[in-house]
Amino acid sequence: MRTVKRIVIGTAGHVDHGKTALVRALTGIDADRLAEEKRRGLTVDLGFAWMELSGEVHADIVDVPGHEHFVKNMLAGAGGIDLVLLVVAADEGVMPQTREHLVILSLLGVPRGVVVLSRCDLADGETRALAREEIAEAVRGSFLEGAPVVETSAQTGEGLDVLRALLAEEAAELPPGNIDRPFFLPVDRAFTVRGFGAVVTGTALDGQVRPGDLLTVSPGGARVRVRGLQSCGREAAAAFAGQRVAVNLAGAEPGSLARGDALAAAPSARANALLDVRLTAHPASARAITHNQRLHLALGTACVLCRARLLDREALAPGESGYAQLLLEQPVAVRPGDRFVVRFYSPVETVGGGVVLDIPARRHRRLDSAVLARLQCYDGADARGRLRFDLAEEPMTREQARERLFFLSDAEFSTAWKGLLADGEIRCAGWLALTPGTLARLREELLGVLADYHGAHPLDRGMPLVLLRERFPGGLPEWFAEEGAVSRAGDALSLLGFAPEGTELYRRTAAELLALYARAPYAPPDRTAALAEFPPSVPAGRVFDLLLEAGELVEAAPGLCFTRAAWESARETARNVAGERGSVTLSGLRDALGTSRRYAQALLERMDADGFTRREGDAHLLRE
Repeated sequence: MRTVKRIVIGTAGHVDHGKTALVRALTGIDADRLAEEKRRGLTVDLGFAWMELSGEVHADIVDVPGHEHFVKNMLAGAGGIDLVLLVVAADEGVMPQTREHLVILSLLGVPRGVVVLSRCDLADGETRALAREEIAEAVRGSFLEGAPVVETSAQTGEGLDVLRALLAEEAAELPPGNIDRPFFLPVDRAFTVRGFGAVVTGTALDGQVRPGDLLTVSPGGARVRVRGLQSCGREAAAAFAGQRVAVNLAGAEPGSLARGDALAAAPSARANALLDVRLTAHPASARAITHNQRLHLALGTACVLCRARLLDREALAPGESGYAQLLLEQPVAVRPGDRFVVRFYSPVETVGGGVVLDIPARRHRRLDSAVLARLQCYDGADARGRLRFDLAEEPMTREQARERLFFLSDAEFSTAWKGLLADGEIRCAGWLALTPGTLARLREELLGVLADYHGAHPLDRGMPLVLLRERFPGGLPEWFAEEGAVSRAGDALSLLGFAPEGTELYRRTAAELLALYARAPYAPPDRTAALAEFPPSVPAGRVFDLLLEAGELVEAAPGLCFTRAAWESARETARNVAGERGSVTLSGLRDALGTSRRYAQALLERMDADGFTRREGDAHLLRE
């Protein structure tokens, strides 16, 4: 199946320099669609056309208005342009809107273009040469410096074939749109068609879409279904990145959609009113951008008011760049990497632009070195670099990391993730991923926490996992234990080599308890009486439990314990009595040990429970 590259060509230039006439001459389509435009002979809003540049390249064309009063509309159409036709009338030369449009295109990062010297039928050779000199001066230092200049006339057809061939050559150099990323389309027109319902148009910047797909309207979050698609005036089975498309939607309320909205395959965009950006004041601007200045923001097809909080300085002089937070007066659909233009609030003139670096949840403090370091890392970082920084800053699961990089395709994310793992730049611990440096820091932090806990609770086997998980989420405590960095005893962790039995407090208290029980080995005190011998400041109860765990004390009945030596001696005595008499009875063990019925009964019941003896009536027979 033949693969067709889809690109979007945009016009730019001063009012009445022949942009719409050029589009009509190239495509046969009149891009002036409004009655007002036809009546005035002036483009006031976006117009659209299309053409086949070759068998392998299809071009959609966005014709923008050139009048300074309609720059807002021009901005709505310029965001998705792959290739620009900067149109300059040969009989007038470079004009103010020529220069402003060139500034806007540069700020939006349009990669390539062709300069069209139009209306050449109205200019002699000398006038054309003068216009060429003005063009060379105007584009110097911009992305159009060195771009081809084609002399044309929409009236006579001069240069049109040359222009078509040149456009095909330029288009061949453009990378194809990323159809694997989540679908994203900024809306530049929205209207209702009787019998069909809501229709929106725009340039698909990423991904692909088909009838039946569910999309999200951003901002707002409404869920809509694609009922049908049209491209180039015909129904389409699918639409792809780099293509203009009309989308008929089911589930959209009449009038609920407008220019500035976006259609997104969740989660390909976020609606937010706070943006972290790299902001540049254009060198051609006559004024600086000052901290907290109110500006017009053009992003995608949206145009909203905002304030620019400069994070690293008080003002941006023409030609300077810095980091800023834009506080929008209403949310817009946005993705990291989106480019934008800002214009002064009054008088309205283009002053600069930049790129969205992050979509933060809160306002930053100014001159914060950590914030500036983060933005500097994001600035120009590829998927791998961004992922590495995110994981260095905060360990997270693969799913959480994927959510942070929502605007990437699955393949892009997977490549970045696997590459970092393969090169040892990140590691998986528990169910988290983190950098080796972060892992080492957390290990030291865990060891410090355990050391503090041992100091405060010297007789505990370790710190309960339920407490550690509050401090170290994501299965990290268990992972460190599995790796041998710490010891695990049941549901508690401890430092390697730690044991409460090794503490001086334990040794001293245990010796006193065992001595107490050794005074009357077969008539010992019960637990309550034994612990009453110690002041409240001594954790005798905990030491008592540890002696039971270690087998130094043996519990024959609830609260009634014997030392290990007494217990083993009692078992040996029972064996001897049974050897002589065939069995051992309560009275026989009592007399042999010189104890009371209470203690002898407790000892025999424990022997039965352990399987050392079994009871038949009043006799207890050895099982061995």
